[in-house]
Formats: sequence, structure tokens, C-alpha cells
Amino acid sequence: MKKVIILSFLLATGFLGFSQETEKAAKKAPLVLERKNVFKFLPVNTTFHSLSFEYERMLSAKNAITLGFGLPSNGKIDVSGSSEMNSTEFSSMHVRLALRHYTGKSQLPRGFYVEPYLKYQDITGATGFSGTDQASNQPYKGDVNVKLNTMNIGLQFGTQILIAKRVTLDFYFLGLEAGLLSGNLTGTANLTNNTNLPPNPGTLAASYIVADLNEAKTDNIPSFISDKIIVTQDGNRVNTKINGVPYPWLRAGLSLGIAF
Repeated sequence: MKKVIILSFLLATGFLGFSQETEKAAKKAPLVLERKNVFKFLPVNTTFHSLSFEYERMLSAKNAITLGFGLPSNGKIDVSGSSEMNSTEFSSMHVRLALRHYTGKSQLPRGFYVEPYLKYQDITGATGFSGTDQASNQPYKGDVNVKLNTMNIGLQFGTQILIAKRVTLDFYFLGLEAGLLSGNLTGTANLTNNTNLPPNPGTLAASYIVADLNEAKTDNIPSFISDKIIVTQDGNRVNTKINGVPYPWLRAGLSLGIAF
């Protein structure tokens, strides 16, 4: 009986020691994540004429890196309610890099998260316009090409749902963003009446536009912003150069994805 008791004690002690060593080894061993990758499509961004996708890679049980990119998709914006613009075309592209931290313990790409990010965006467009000079009451028209870019930093909050560990629904409901806007708006102008035109109607129309734009800058825009907007004229061409205008932005939406 003593031998059985002693043997049982030795086995129990050995098993306990083995269990403790296994637990320690498990804590040291890296976690094996069931789903490390998610590829997503952002349908909301089609409104801004951009086909947008994201790739999320789990770095650990609670942290991931996200790379987003938007491909330009040319389209028109409805400006039928505007008497000054027509045939407006618009497209945008972007690249976004983010670090995502999940607050839960699921060890999967799901749950509430906090995500700081950097984003670069290009915006291009073209439109026709018409107006009337306030001083001379002279109507004018023209075309303008837009090429802008932004550099943004932001913090996004959201929650990602994982269905059957395969399909993701990512609701990013609050993104606080600050950016700098730069670029050029280049337009050509002409007068619209067909009688009593001066020798250079395009040059005169451009001078009307420059005067109206400068007046709008002074009257409607704070000086710390208007100082970064420079309007110049070259014949019948008007160039508006924007140098790092700060602006706030809110980001929200939904993406659909596949986890693998």
C-alpha cells in the first residue's frame, strides 16, 4: 500500500510539474491566429468616383495594419441646381496607411477598434462655368480644370463584425481628420454677348473673374486661409494656386470584406 501511495504521489507531482511547464511554454509560444488577412471593398467611396479597397493584416491577437487605396473612376456630379456651373467631371484617388488596435480578446479581426492613420489623396476635375461681373454687369463664361491634393492625419473609431469567421462588416462610424489642401484651378474665360465686344474679350473676361475671386477671398474667407490662395491672370487664363490650406474632415462608412 505504501508503494502505491508513494507511486501515486510521484505521478501526481510529475503531472503537476508537467502541466506547469506546458502552461509556461504556451504563454511563451506565439498565438496561432485563425484569420490573419482581410480584403475589403468600400462601397461608400463610389459616391466620390473612387473604387476603394483595403487590406488588413493581423500583426498580433489585438493589433493589425491596414493599407487602403482608391482608384479613380471618372464620373459627373449633378450640378443642375447651379446657375454658374455645368458638365462637372470629378474623380479621386487615395492611399491610406493605418494601425488598428482591437480592444477585445477574440484573437480575430473583429470587435471595437481604435485606428490612427495617414492618408494622401489626389482630386481632379473639369467643369464649365458662367457668371456676371458685379461691377460692369458683363456676363462671362469659361472652363476650369481642377488638380488638388491633400495630406491628412486622423483617428478613426469603429467596429468590425465577423460572420462565420469569413465575411466582415466594418462600420467606421467616427473618423476625425485634419488635412492640408494644395493644388491648382486653371480656367479659360470669354465674354458671352455677341455685340460690342472689345478687342480681347477673353482677357477682359479673365480680369472680371480675377476681381470677383479676390473679392470673395477678402469678404468670405479668414485671412489665415485666404493668404494661402493666390489668384493670377495670363491673358484669358486664370490660375488659382492653393498652398497648404488647413481643413477639418469627418470620415464614416462601411466596408465589406473576406477574411482568410
